[in-house]
Amino acid sequence: MANLRGVGQNLQDHVLLSGVVYSYKRRMPDRPADSDGVEAEVYLSSGVDSDPVDIALVLEQFPIATPDAAARFGSPPKDGFTIAPALTQPTSRGQVRLASANWRDAPVIDPRYLSTDRDLNAIMKAIEIARELGRQSAFDQIRDAEVIPSPQASPQDIVDLAKTASASFGHAVGTAKIGRDADAVVDNRLRVHGLRGLRVADASVAPSIISGPGTNAVAYMIGGRAAEFIKAEM
Repeated sequence: MANLRGVGQNLQDHVLLSGVVYSYKRRMPDRPADSDGVEAEVYLSSGVDSDPVDIALVLEQFPIATPDAAARFGSPPKDGFTIAPALTQPTSRGQVRLASANWRDAPVIDPRYLSTDRDLNAIMKAIEIARELGRQSAFDQIRDAEVIPSPQASPQDIVDLAKTASASFGHAVGTAKIGRDADAVVDNRLRVHGLRGLRVADASVAPSIISGPGTNAVAYMIGGRAAEFIKAEM
């Protein structure tokens, strides 16, 4: 065993906000069987600081809202679509920790989404851009009306939407980061500090999150490098 204070710390994840929802003028067309329901994505800067790519917009072919957002703003219509803002360079840091000494107990995951003013301001800017996009004439033939949050949404409504509609984008990294500082968990060959014969080979070793959604590609690369390191020592 090794007592490494960085284990479970430095949790980072993209935040997906579900979402800015529009009612469709007619019945939504059926999606092809091989469709994931995402028409397009765009990556851009929120402008809250110098980061060139810290937010994204995801155009989804279905209406979607978190339970908390639906309770606050009303359930989305059956025939609708979503422009989902996302935060891709969060400054908030969460943690994963043991719930007890019993390994059968699920760990406690505290992502701490939007826990910095910078992150909240960035996702609110992304909401603003999503709503601006949804108002464009290119959508006139399919867009009936903005349903969530609503054309009359107040500044407080936007804050409430940011806080009730934000959830994981499924791209968590960072809880066993590479490095040599006091919070590092593995070295540059993925070996756990202070232990022999143990490596970590997944996205948790990434010290910081990438802007794109391809953290799976990062995990493939890390796994490939781990295999190379292990073979080199055989």
